[in-house]
Amino acid sequence: MTNFITPRVTRVTAGLLIASAFAAVPMVAQAAPATTQAIGTLSAGSLSNTAPSIGSLSTQLTGVAQTVNAVVGAWNVTDSSGSNAGYTITVQASTPTDNSADDGTGTVLSPGTGGSMTLTPTAATVTAGNTAPTGPVEGAGLANSATPLVISGGAVTTDNAAAGTGQGSWDFAGAGNLAVVIPSDASAGFYSSTLTYTSAPLT
Repeated sequence: MTNFITPRVTRVTAGLLIASAFAAVPMVAQAAPATTQAIGTLSAGSLSNTAPSIGSLSTQLTGVAQTVNAVVGAWNVTDSSGSNAGYTITVQASTPTDNSADDGTGTVLSPGTGGSMTLTPTAATVTAGNTAPTGPVEGAGLANSATPLVISGGAVTTDNAAAGTGQGSWDFAGAGNLAVVIPSDASAGFYSSTLTYTSAPLT
C-alpha cells in the first residue's frame, strides 16, 4: 500500500529543525550609554542705567505761574547682576539755577518760591533679546502710574522692580513728560537743572 503520510511528516520535521536553528542563536547584550558633562561659570554683571536727554524749553514770562513741558529722551536700565534682588530707580533734579550771571546765583524756580519740576513715569518695554518675563513698574507701583512726581524736592522713586523681577535690559521711550512750573515772580534769564538717575538694588 502506498503511504501518503510520509511527505507531510517530512515537511513538519523540517520546519521544526529550522525553528530550532533560530532558537539556538544567542542574544547580544545592549551596550551601556556613554555620558559626559558640559560645565561653565556665569559671572555676575552689574545693575546700571542711562539718563535721558532733556530738550531745552523756552517761554515768555507772563506775571502769573505757568507750566512749561520739556521733551524727555529715551533711557534704559539693565540688571545683569544675576542676584534677582530687585531694584529701584530714583530721579532727582537740582534746583534750577540762573546761569546768566557769572556767579551762577538765582534759584527762583525752587519749590520754596512756588516753582517745581515734575516727571511723569513711563512704562518699561523689554529690550530685544531679553527673555525675562517681568520688568520694572513705573511710579514705584502707584495706583496711577501716570501721576506726576515732584523731583525738585529730593530723590523720588520713579520705577521699582520687586525681588525676582526686572532682570535683563529694559527700555523707556522718550516722552514730553517733564513739566517745569515757572513761578509768577521768576526773573528773566538762562536757567539749568541737572537730573540724576540712580539705580540701586533692594536691601
